[in-house]
Amino acid sequence: MPLKKTINHTDALNKAKKLCADEEKCRYDIRKKLFDWGVSSGDTEKIINQLVEEKFLDEWRFARLFASGKFRNNKWGKLKITYELLRKNIAKNIIEDAIRRIDDEEYLDALKKELVKKQRSVNADDEIGLKAKLHSYASSKGYEYDLINRILDDMIVIEEK
Repeated sequence: MPLKKTINHTDALNKAKKLCADEEKCRYDIRKKLFDWGVSSGDTEKIINQLVEEKFLDEWRFARLFASGKFRNNKWGKLKITYELLRKNIAKNIIEDAIRRIDDEEYLDALKKELVKKQRSVNADDEIGLKAKLHSYASSKGYEYDLINRILDDMIVIEEK
C-alpha cells in the first residue's frame, strides 16, 4: 500500500484557509481534511488554532449557517440538524443557540408544506395508512414526533374522490 503523501505546515495552512474562505467549515471538517492530507496531529492542532485565531473558523457561525441552510434548503427538522451538528462535534450550547434561531412560525409552515406536498405522491388505502406514511416521511426529515402528530391531526388527510 502506498504511503500517504504529506504536505508541509505552510501549504496545509494555506489550503485550509482557502477551504474556509470558500465555504463555512467547522473544526471537525478541517481536522478531517488535514488528516486526509497527511498533516501530523501536532501541526493539525496548530493550524486549527491559527484558523480560529484569524477567524477563518468559528463554531458558532458555522452552526448558525449550517442550521439555517439545512432548514431552508433541505427542509430538515431540528432533530436532524441537531444530530448532524453533534456528529461534527459541535458543543451542545452552540447547537441549542443555532436551533433557537430557527423561526418557529417558519418552521411550522415548512413542515406543513412538506406534508401537503408529500401527501400528493403517497398512495394509501385509508387515513391511518396515509398518516403513518406521512409521519414516517416527516420523521426521516428530522421533525419532532408531537409536532408531526399535531399537524397531521389538523390536516384534511383523505380527500373526497
